Amino acid sequence: MKLTNSPLSMEKVKRERISVSPKEKERFLARTTGIPLQYSARWHSVKGQVRMYKARKFLAVSERKGSCGIDKGCTKRQEYGTSISIGGIMPKKEPLPLQGKLFRFVPTEKDVRSLPQKKRIRMLFELLLIREFETRLLELKDAGLVHGPVHSSIGQEGAAVGVMSALDPRDAVASTHRGHHHFLAKALGYYLPDYDPETAPPPDLNRIVERTLAEIMGLSQGFCRGRGGSMHLGDKGSYCYGTNAIVAGGVPMATGLGWAFALDHAPQVAVSFLGDGAVHQGVVHEVMNMAKLWKIPVLYFIENNLYAVATSVNEASAVSRLAQIGMGYGLSSLVIDGMDPDTVSLAVQFARKEALQGEGPFWIEAETYRYRHHAQSLPGSAFGYRDKEEELKWQERDPYRTYPAKLLKEGILGEEGLARLKTIVSQVVQGAVDKLVRKEGTSFVVGEELYPKAEELEIGVRSDGKELEGLPYREDPVVESDGSTLASIGEKKTYVDVISEVIGRRMETDPRGIVIGEEVGHLKGGAYMATKGLSKRFPGRVIDTPISEAGFTGMSLGLALSGKRPVVEIMFPDFALVAADQLFNQIRKCRFMYGNQHDVPLIVRTRVSIGTGYGAQHSMEPASLFALFEGWRIVAPSTPFDYIGLFNTSYHSLDPVLIIEHQALYPMEGWVPKDRDYCIPFGKALIRRKGKDITVVSYSRMVHRALEAAELLKQKGIEAEVIDLRTLDLLSLDYQTIGQSLKKTGRLLIVEEGHLYGGLGGHIADEVQRRFFDALDGEILRLGGKNIPMPVSKALEVLSIPDVEDIVREIQRSLE
Repeated sequence: MKLTNSPLSMEKVKRERISVSPKEKERFLARTTGIPLQYSARWHSVKGQVRMYKARKFLAVSERKGSCGIDKGCTKRQEYGTSISIGGIMPKKEPLPLQGKLFRFVPTEKDVRSLPQKKRIRMLFELLLIREFETRLLELKDAGLVHGPVHSSIGQEGAAVGVMSALDPRDAVASTHRGHHHFLAKALGYYLPDYDPETAPPPDLNRIVERTLAEIMGLSQGFCRGRGGSMHLGDKGSYCYGTNAIVAGGVPMATGLGWAFALDHAPQVAVSFLGDGAVHQGVVHEVMNMAKLWKIPVLYFIENNLYAVATSVNEASAVSRLAQIGMGYGLSSLVIDGMDPDTVSLAVQFARKEALQGEGPFWIEAETYRYRHHAQSLPGSAFGYRDKEEELKWQERDPYRTYPAKLLKEGILGEEGLARLKTIVSQVVQGAVDKLVRKEGTSFVVGEELYPKAEELEIGVRSDGKELEGLPYREDPVVESDGSTLASIGEKKTYVDVISEVIGRRMETDPRGIVIGEEVGHLKGGAYMATKGLSKRFPGRVIDTPISEAGFTGMSLGLALSGKRPVVEIMFPDFALVAADQLFNQIRKCRFMYGNQHDVPLIVRTRVSIGTGYGAQHSMEPASLFALFEGWRIVAPSTPFDYIGLFNTSYHSLDPVLIIEHQALYPMEGWVPKDRDYCIPFGKALIRRKGKDITVVSYSRMVHRALEAAELLKQKGIEAEVIDLRTLDLLSLDYQTIGQSLKKTGRLLIVEEGHLYGGLGGHIADEVQRRFFDALDGEILRLGGKNIPMPVSKALEVLSIPDVEDIVREIQRSLE
């Protein structure tokens, strides 16, 4: 094979160190007194020309290719890397080595002949099948039989079949919104690895095509039960972890899958498909850096079809060669002809081998073209962003025509054999259409019986909970009816100490456990000692990450899908906003949109710092935000005992769980059992103090303020019952305990630290009045944080959140 970098000039990537001696600096400054330095890099403007005339006495700029004198009216800006002469001084420029390599991959005829003929015929068959499938699918869409968009891959089939032909069936794949060709090629490669298209087609071939079409049409026979449609095709069985509707949204997940392979020393790679538009998403750059840093075997396969909808690569990219982007992170990068399956197959074969031998990630830019508009059957020229001449030029490279011609010319296949392959694919696709569409009069319809049933609607929002059955549940004896304590059978521990202890206990008993985050292994146990001692106890399983929340959070999804048990630390809840797509579009929706195929056993820990002076961008209370996204379970332990029990339950859960810690609770001491394996059930609130006059519902730090207020009110003859919610996601809130309390008290106060408007208390109040209206003797009262960003000033911060006096005052007002 031929690897050459000669035709691929690297634009603006030459790095040079420019050094100027102190004496030269002094001389320059002396000679340029009174001339602002900004004019040394400023070209003609009407206002600047007079000053530039003076500046040219001291400054001359020449480019590598000829001079560009100031006095000649040159309007081109100075480029980095030019030779600079400053008052006769010529600084030394020392070239610096670049990491990574950039090649055009061009296989020789000998390389192509090394591919087995059966494999090449198989690639042709899959190419023909995908083209037939996509063509018929667009016809169904135009006939109104497909609900939702259809992003066809017509023109890009050669890339998909080439990639899959070079993979092991157990290699993982994650794709884009334009991913029908990836999905079909992966499923065919996994379920029919030995199928010879020159023999009779097996029944599984029809099943794969039918189920793929059914999914795109939103029918229950689909691989995802009709949940995913065109943009969320996934099949866990064939290691196809899903197409993804968010541009670049699946790239971190794929990188995480590759990371899991690396951690297990498995001979597998992950392939992440991207479009040319996706390479500019920040999360791509985050995960590329970590992939190279940790030598993750992942192939980033960019299908450069020249357009992101109607925006051309030239309009969107500062570099015309997208493969150059990978070099910024030290990746070896290949440019290939994505229209030729042979080239693609050989390139991926080469990159896969290198990745598994320790090279780590590869970046492959495949030059390809989509013949239809973004999500329609019409060509792009119909919408004016490209012309017919360009389309005709690319039609000459259409793999649907060129690849059969190539095999015919080489004598690998005859005309009769080609005709037979086309007949088979036509029959298979037509058979799938006939199963899903029927004619009624002059119209074609989809039978109502094929659509998912109403009772299936909520399946897969979260796990069925069977994994939580039989766990060793217990409650804190301090608040149990017998009045016993843990003083004689347990030990006193601080809140922050039990965090590292219980995480360590789970990692000790389960080799799948892994801790990820910023500084989790440094500083003797993280920035706030919550992971104290874990990096020494579990080398290689406590991973200090770059400051890349979106990247490492998304990668943790890939780890979870592979069967790992990632515990991710997001240092402050505010930083979750940086990772919002991965938390709420990916992790939260993964189980549901892929038809309940995937468990997502993942914990995110975060620390609320309200009250510590961190200000507006480090003081978010995240409960109400995460509660909007039903796939997340949310717990907020308020004592060391509860932390251990709720963490253990979260670790056993097959759903993503947010654990909200509060920095103010870190030094708090409490009794805990010496046994660190007990659990506390999700959805079970705890009455921290019994009372008869009013029910106070709260969580986390505010529970302790409510208890203080209750003790003060007791002196005035008022008995408040205080309920610690502990579980905060809206699908699990313990309304039963609240309702039983209201039957005694008739009055309710909800206290939270988050903003009053948009806070969790509003949801609780609404649901309580719906369920227990008759038990209420007065209005539902709420206390919450002021609706302002958190100020740094201690005086203002104190005023921003409810204190004990506020709670006392509100309760007294309620009882007046």
